[in-house]
Amino acid sequence: MTYRKLMTFFLLPLVLVAGGCKSSKDESDLLDRLANLDKETIYDQAEQLYSEKDYQKARDLFSFVYDTFPNDPLGHKAALRVADTYAVKIDVTSLTEARLRYRDFANRYPNDPDRDYALLMVGQTYSARKLRPDRDLSDIQEALAAYQQLINLYPNSQHISDAEERVHDLRELLADHEWLVAKFYRRNKYYLGAMWRLEYIHENYPNFSEIATVDAQIGELKTLLDEREAAWKKQLEALKKESED
Repeated sequence: MTYRKLMTFFLLPLVLVAGGCKSSKDESDLLDRLANLDKETIYDQAEQLYSEKDYQKARDLFSFVYDTFPNDPLGHKAALRVADTYAVKIDVTSLTEARLRYRDFANRYPNDPDRDYALLMVGQTYSARKLRPDRDLSDIQEALAAYQQLINLYPNSQHISDAEERVHDLRELLADHEWLVAKFYRRNKYYLGAMWRLEYIHENYPNFSEIATVDAQIGELKTLLDEREAAWKKQLEALKKESED
């Protein structure tokens, strides 16, 4: 099969799917334009389109490079760049699609030199949208797991500093969640529950920004609990004495 026929064979289904309502002439023009280009040139054109924020057209070309050369190092890079064209947007649908592609890449190519980047971006797809400590924590925990995997597997990665910074921020959110719960318990006079939450923060999040206040409140709550226990004992003794009389 000639190179031109090979290109046509692989690209035509892609164009039909990605192009949607493009005319046959548009499809033919695209085939003609790419048929005589090597994979490096097509990849460079995709990068240029990406830099111009024309993500859909960039995605079409990156997809073509990957689909045509799936076992080539450039094909691997193109697969990541397809994911990047989704991750650049922060709507839920785009981030979910990007996440699936990054995870697939990390699982499919465990020895690829860019696997650390794929893991970084799995975390990014969870943490790109605003995360809050008073909401469901699953996205925070999933992001943390991805960043931690990168740190554990690739301690010399160029992305380590980014991952460590994100881990710090996410652990701050988790600690803040415990802090909010502790304050709720204290406000409602559930002092023992509040102290348990604060002690959990002290043991697991020593770098929490409010750790000094946490430690101070642990001391205050211990005093309150001791005073409460002493009051109960005094009351029990009074009741016992009263019953004896």
